[in-house]
Amino acid sequence: MDDDKRIYLGQHFLVDFNIISKIIGSCNVAKTDVVLELGTGYGYLTKEISRLVYAVYSYEIEKELYSEAKSYLSNERNAKIFNEDFFEKCHIEFDFFLSNVPYSRSKEVVKWLSFREFREAILMVQKEFSEKLIARPGDPNFSVISVISQYCFDVEPLFDVKKDSFLPPPQIESKVVRLRRNTKKMTKDIIFSLEYLFSRRNKKIISLLADNPVSYNKIDELDAESLVKFCNKLIDLKQ
Repeated sequence: MDDDKRIYLGQHFLVDFNIISKIIGSCNVAKTDVVLELGTGYGYLTKEISRLVYAVYSYEIEKELYSEAKSYLSNERNAKIFNEDFFEKCHIEFDFFLSNVPYSRSKEVVKWLSFREFREAILMVQKEFSEKLIARPGDPNFSVISVISQYCFDVEPLFDVKKDSFLPPPQIESKVVRLRRNTKKMTKDIIFSLEYLFSRRNKKIISLLADNPVSYNKIDELDAESLVKFCNKLIDLKQ
C-alpha cells in the first residue's frame, strides 16, 4: 500500500524509538497482564510491550505490514498477530489496551473501549481529538465523545508527539493519553441518545420531551454524568 493510501486511512507509523520508549514507560503493566493492541504497524511497540507482560494480541489489517511485523516479531513467543479487522473479529479479554490509533477511527476506538471491561489504556491520537476527550460543558469541543470518555474513564493527557516521529509524517501533531477504566457502563442506546441530543444541542432539553419534562437545561450546560442520566430517562420513556 502506498503512502497516499495510508494517509487516506489515517495510518501514520511511529518510528521514533525515543517516543516508543516514552510510551512503554507510561504503560502500567504487570507480568501477568494480557495486552490488546490495535494497529501492529511495523511491530516496534508490540515487541517492547511483549517483554513486560504475559501476552500481547495485536491486530494489523494491512497484509504487507502484517507480514513485515510477523517477521520482525518471530522470536517473541508471547506476541500473536492477527491479519483481521479488529472491530469485526476481536473478542479477546484483556487487561491493558495499547494503540497508535488510526486518526480516522479514533472515535470508534473510544466507543468500543467504553463497552469493555479492562484496567487501563494508552492511546496515541490526533492532538485535536485528545482535546475533545477532556472538553467540558461550554467548551466548543464538548461533544458526544467527551461525554463517553468522561463518563467511562479517567482521562489523563500525557505528552505531545511531533510529526517527524511518524512515517509518513502526518499534517498535525499527536498526543499520548491514558484512559483508566471505571465501573460505569456505556450502551449503544445511550450513545444513540447522546448523538440525538447533540444534534439538537442549541435547543432546550424540555422541548424534546413534550409532556415528560426532565430538565430545562441546554446540552452544553450539563456534564457527562447528568447527560447520561438524562439519556437513560429518554430510553425509559420510549419503552
